[in-house]
Amino acid sequence: MLYLLYQSEDREKVEEEVLPLLESEETKVVTYPAKDFSPVEDDVICCYLNSEDLRRFLPQAANNEWKVAILPHPENTHTIKGLGLSNDLKTTIQEVVETRETRHLDMLFCNNVPVFQSVNIGNVFIFPKENNSNNFFSEVYSFLKNTRSLSSLSHQAFTIRAGEEKIISTSALGIVVVEHPLSSVVAKRLISENAMNDGLFNTLILSPQNLLELLWFLFRSLIPFQKKLSSLPSFIGHLRTSELKIENPDSVDFTLDGEKKEAKEITLKVQQEALCIQQASIYCTTENGTKQKKSLKTDGLPTGEKRKELTKRKIPILPRATTEEFQDLFKVLRENSQITSLYIVMMILSTLIATFGLFADSSPVIIGAMILAPIIAPIVSFSMGMVRYDPRMLKQGILTILTGTGVALLFAATVSVIIPLKITTEEIAARLSPTLLDMGIAVASGIAAAYAHAKEGIAKSLAGVAIAVALVPPLAVAGIGIGWWDWEVFSGAFLLYLTNLAGIIMFAGITFLVLGFAPFKRARIGLIYTLVVIGLVMVPLSLSFNRIKKAANITQKLEGSTVNDVVVRDVKVRFSDTLRVSLTLVNSETLQSSEIRKIKDKIEKEIGEPINLEVISARGF
Repeated sequence: MLYLLYQSEDREKVEEEVLPLLESEETKVVTYPAKDFSPVEDDVICCYLNSEDLRRFLPQAANNEWKVAILPHPENTHTIKGLGLSNDLKTTIQEVVETRETRHLDMLFCNNVPVFQSVNIGNVFIFPKENNSNNFFSEVYSFLKNTRSLSSLSHQAFTIRAGEEKIISTSALGIVVVEHPLSSVVAKRLISENAMNDGLFNTLILSPQNLLELLWFLFRSLIPFQKKLSSLPSFIGHLRTSELKIENPDSVDFTLDGEKKEAKEITLKVQQEALCIQQASIYCTTENGTKQKKSLKTDGLPTGEKRKELTKRKIPILPRATTEEFQDLFKVLRENSQITSLYIVMMILSTLIATFGLFADSSPVIIGAMILAPIIAPIVSFSMGMVRYDPRMLKQGILTILTGTGVALLFAATVSVIIPLKITTEEIAARLSPTLLDMGIAVASGIAAAYAHAKEGIAKSLAGVAIAVALVPPLAVAGIGIGWWDWEVFSGAFLLYLTNLAGIIMFAGITFLVLGFAPFKRARIGLIYTLVVIGLVMVPLSLSFNRIKKAANITQKLEGSTVNDVVVRDVKVRFSDTLRVSLTLVNSETLQSSEIRKIKDKIEKEIGEPINLEVISARGF
């Protein structure tokens, strides 16, 4: 027999829409709540009830092992969607009438109340909402709307247990609990679809530690048609288990299928195959994958000192280092800022190796000097002293940098005096004309240096190799310029050294700011001074860069061109009082001086200024 269970206010709709579809079946109509209601084993109870009535009735049905069918009702969309049932009345009744197969569904309970879709604990409403129209502009509007509330967000403390075992004490904006990913917009975007009826539920712990990473996540979710991320962001923990207890020191607000509630302790548990249904459900299948096991992903969640700091204030815009992280790094950098015998010895050795390598025109030898160079350590310490405005570290850092610089210049000059050679090799010449490109190297080097010191997992020597490229060789060339008493060599190389020194200090400091090791208010003065120095250095760099750009344009115009039936090859441009252009003229006959003069006139007209022309004549056949 079929029982049709409904509320009295729905009587008219039941008679007009439901009963005509059941006329071929023996049906008994029962008004809910029913007295003396006792179905037997083969009876099926068709429930035309809203979600709240179903929340009371389904646990009773599960305990009595009654067979039920849930009919679509205007006010039970949570139930239909959460249990993976059809939303079409005719289809559902046809399934009940024609299919006598009984299926079993897991039921998720929150504080002993059935959960049909999701439990949202804390603040998860800043995450993207479902867009039925799949309209990109609607997504943009949702993104902008969410960003307005970001400045007021803060973490809440949670202790999460599985049974009597504590999994983690952490903090988070909010927690999303769903039995199946399809039940929640947030879960649908973050968890791979799994239609298994396997006795487990999913818990997503949303714990961004700064607004920057939260905004990046929101922006990624803005991408059109991207409904599921390929991997979970690092700030989201994922638990897959059969029972969980979430505790908060104070009462926490949460919603159960959209209904607002409040509690200090939230208990979640799955009753496996508790509900007997006489209809199809997408969750009563094993076609979508093999049965999954319990899993815990909590690596990126804040604990200890980080957890305490996040619960005290609003979420910061940029990352903030914990007191423990700052103390460990500050101790290392303070030691690195001091002058030691090891520092002096390594500066001498690296300078000697670099100087001999420059004279020998050997890149491998110069690279060896880069690896040994210790000068980057006090530079990074000075950067931290600048952003923290720590007079002691600033004083120690600059003194150590000046000492290392003086030692390098002294020993490089001494070697250049001893060695009876005054040849500008390619390696020396490469460091005489710094440009804005070298400032780019300094920027990347400063970021790498600070990041490597701040992150314990990165070998500091890796950053040292990359950074020393811009420090020891220019210092050695400047020392060679002193030994040769050549102002052009000294000034060009020392400008390159100052360029990279200023760039590294500035951007290492900015990196420490971004990583949360200093507040911007304290760093402002040091950053302004460094920016002024960089501005002064940028003037000659810009001039040098423009000269290189001009030389490249001239070379491009002349190389391979034909002037008076003569082919121009091997063009080289050098700058002095008058522009010097060296080139090879290829012709079938020997060129006369009058012909070369005409070629010079045409080249001057082409580039728009007088030149000193150096010519090598070659015959081609």
